Amino acid sequence: MYTRWSPELTRLTDAASGCKTVKVGNLDYRVFSGEHQQALLSVADRIDEVIEDGDRQKYSKKSAASLFKIGDETYFGKHVRFHQKAFGLRLRYFLQPSRSFWTAVVAHRLEEAGLGTPKVYAMGERRTFELISDSYIITEALKNAQTAQAYLQAQPNSLELLENAGKLLQRLHSAGITHGDIKLANFYVQGDAMGFWDLDSAQIFKDRIPQKWIVRDLGRLLSSFIITVDAMPETKPEFMNTGKIAQALAKSYGIDEQAFLPSYYSYWLKKLKLKHNFG
Repeated sequence: MYTRWSPELTRLTDAASGCKTVKVGNLDYRVFSGEHQQALLSVADRIDEVIEDGDRQKYSKKSAASLFKIGDETYFGKHVRFHQKAFGLRLRYFLQPSRSFWTAVVAHRLEEAGLGTPKVYAMGERRTFELISDSYIITEALKNAQTAQAYLQAQPNSLELLENAGKLLQRLHSAGITHGDIKLANFYVQGDAMGFWDLDSAQIFKDRIPQKWIVRDLGRLLSSFIITVDAMPETKPEFMNTGKIAQALAKSYGIDEQAFLPSYYSYWLKKLKLKHNFG
């Protein structure tokens, strides 16, 4: 289990690596080295306000995500309000790093594996008696990037995006990482490139990833693709075929579709409210 004191996280956030730390009240805020460092250090005492007042991408009682500017540079920031979550969930992070610090670890692993993900610039957390109350992450704002879900909606009756996602997922698993929420909205497309974002639920495995996690990710990706094309009015009836879609995903990943198709039918399909019959 990764803890707040794991060597990898310690090395990433050590002053020797150029990372700078600011303490503001109960906020522990850290900014990696780079040309962005001074600008992001300057907003430490108003980080909540900066994210809240930005161009909101997501917003709920428990979290907020936005694009915001400091000078001429645009950044992406996410604030998770753990004090609005169940006590048991907060207790989980008593020893484990908060989601923002964990995202930095996972993003670093993806970079080492040559996989695309937004670069992490800063992260922070608030704790009271070591109990997590808030978590913050600031990354680069990818220019002209969109979710794979949005990209698919402009490509009706095509399996190309799913095949590319399958290949990318296989590379992620080969690096010993599972995403934790592998839906099309958590892939991004930027020109000809494709990558992952929203990494705070990811898991890193020291040894080979257990088969059940591979099956889970493939079933989740299949269900995300099907629910998306099901809602698209341009989808032709002959394209609504679970078997053929699963075969395309399996071939791109390099696995037999029967490894994950039964779990799709027994678990993921029951979560979907499809308008059409995909078989």
